[in-house]
Order: sequence, then structure tokens, then C-alpha cells
Amino acid sequence: MESLTVAKKGKKKEAAKVCGVKQAGSVVVFSVRCPDACVVQLAGDFNSWQPEQTQMKRTDKKDCWETRLSLRPGRYCYRFVVDGKWQHDHCNRNTELNPYGEFNSVLLVN
Repeated sequence: MESLTVAKKGKKKEAAKVCGVKQAGSVVVFSVRCPDACVVQLAGDFNSWQPEQTQMKRTDKKDCWETRLSLRPGRYCYRFVVDGKWQHDHCNRNTELNPYGEFNSVLLVN
């Protein structure tokens, strides 16, 4: 899993990257920071854009939500659905315009 090295008072500390999408072996980890959310879902090519099929779970860090999927190699578009509102992954710079005039996040799985 990808990590960041953070300097704090002269000491380096490993901090897990808490939002965005990362590939960890054969698993893809999707995470998003939504501190006030009640329900967070994931929709994309991999679940026929049906957010109710992929519920995300609140992590130990109470403001983060996460889900893990096994995806075959390829290109996928996805969006988060936060309390019924669709949004792209603000931590993923890879986006494309969708037919509704909004952005989908784009993921390439190795």
C-alpha cells in the first residue's frame, strides 16, 4: 500500500494515505474522507453503476470510509455516492467528463 513520509518535530513518521484509490496486490482499496456522512457507496463500471451494490464502511478514523474490491486488470470509471449525492474522487487527478456534465474518476488496474 502507498504511504507518505511526514516530518513532525524533526522526526519522520509513516502515515498511511487516507483517501483516494490504491492498488494493494490483487485488491483495490477505495477510501474517501466524509466526516459528516451517514451512508457512503461506490459506483462504477465494475458494479454497473449501482451504488447500493458496494457499500463503504467507516474506518477506525471516524471521518474516513473504505471498501476493498478485487478487480481484473483494466480501466475503470467510478464515483462515490455520499448520502445520495454523486461525486468524483477528489484525491484522484485522473478524471473524465461524463454524459451528465460531471466528472468520473478513472482508475487503471495492473
